[in-house]
Amino acid sequence: MSWKSVGEFISSNAATGAGLIGSLLTGNVPGAIAAGAALVSSATGSNDPTESLSILQSNPEAMLKLKELQLQNEQSIRSHLENMTRLQLEDEQASHHETQETIRNGDNSEDKLVKWTRPGQSWLSLFAALTYVFTNDNLDYMILGLLLTLPFTYAGLRQVGKGINAFKLGVKS
Repeated sequence: MSWKSVGEFISSNAATGAGLIGSLLTGNVPGAIAAGAALVSSATGSNDPTESLSILQSNPEAMLKLKELQLQNEQSIRSHLENMTRLQLEDEQASHHETQETIRNGDNSEDKLVKWTRPGQSWLSLFAALTYVFTNDNLDYMILGLLLTLPFTYAGLRQVGKGINAFKLGVKS
């Protein structure tokens, strides 16, 4: 068993009292998990997640003590949660930036094969979708959606909402 399981139990059973501690334990920042585990260990007297969960489930006083610890350390807990969110957003932003750089490098490549592979795949997939539409009586929209994924992505439609909003507003996406 992991501390994440303990955190899930705390989040679902602590109401507002110790929910922040549960959030620490269910995150993916080692420092925040360690802080949450230390608070749970203080409340239960055990460093083992399985034993701590058992104590929290069977002893209401341990849950009450955990709630008290949260009140005493609320600012620190909120700081950990803020750092977890910031790190997650920074990771997503870096991933998006790297994807865009890769696309730009391919589009600006001197090698014609590299430069024309993405647009070529998109056009080929679009023609396959059109052929599928005009040659089949019973369309499977899952197949059609798969065939249109590359052309839509190449055209900049990376989420359905973006295309729907642009269509409603008459704005180029």
